[in-house]
Amino acid sequence: MSESNIKWTKLSKISTFNDQPEQLIKVKRDDILVIKDGDKFYAMNNRCPHIGMPLNAGGCDRDKKTVHCKFHSSDFSYEDGTAKKWLDVKGFEKVMVWLFSKFDKDAKKMMEMEPKPAETFSTKVEDDYVWVGIDN
Repeated sequence: MSESNIKWTKLSKISTFNDQPEQLIKVKRDDILVIKDGDKFYAMNNRCPHIGMPLNAGGCDRDKKTVHCKFHSSDFSYEDGTAKKWLDVKGFEKVMVWLFSKFDKDAKKMMEMEPKPAETFSTKVEDDYVWVGIDN
């Protein structure tokens, strides 16, 4: 992504992240999850690339630098979007997914999808605000 193709959007004062290090901010039609980790800020589309469920519902693990999709037991790096864990369902959930996929072809296709990265965005701090850069 070249700098000339990025549209920068002002989001929030950096001080708001002291009490709330994970914030969901609407930019146009997208919900952007912004995460403060130390002195750095990361931004990603809040939609799981599997079927679009909200990533912020599963929480953030700063030690692993991941966001968890609780709906499909998948973990994504908030640094670059890489799928660190993909559809890692276990126990009763695994039985239910298997059973459901026997009767629903679309469910079976969803569970057989190859790992996809989450969409991430550039960030910068300017004039005490966090900005997100989205490719035009």
